[in-house]
Amino acid sequence: MEKTNKDVPSITFTGGITVNGPMFDIHDNQNVYIGRLGNENPNEDENTNENSDYDEDLVSKLMPIFYGNEGNVRQFLKEIQGMAQEDITDLVNRWVNEKRISDYGNSRKGVLWGILHKAGLYTRSKPNWNERVK
Repeated sequence: MEKTNKDVPSITFTGGITVNGPMFDIHDNQNVYIGRLGNENPNEDENTNENSDYDEDLVSKLMPIFYGNEGNVRQFLKEIQGMAQEDITDLVNRWVNEKRISDYGNSRKGVLWGILHKAGLYTRSKPNWNERVK
């Protein structure tokens, strides 16, 4: 009887891994399969699938603040994942200086804070945000 993938135990890793220990060759081992989930076309831009987990409504709400640049919105969302709150505001300040985030009116102060806060990506208060975002 031929084994199928369902018969073979598997381990799935999300993100990078580091294996410490003796080296071994997996290339000719019939029990080893290395694949990748998500973007099955290696010629496609890797950023297209990496950030597809973000709610499209969140992305669309952020677009005007990022001058309509969806790539920057998705990069920003990726960068702030797991980031300390202070680092998020530092990143916002840097991106405002780089003209990647709008400094027009209330966009980077109240509007951006509100969107990130509602999404649970920035949990501190609006006064804290406004004190840190220049």
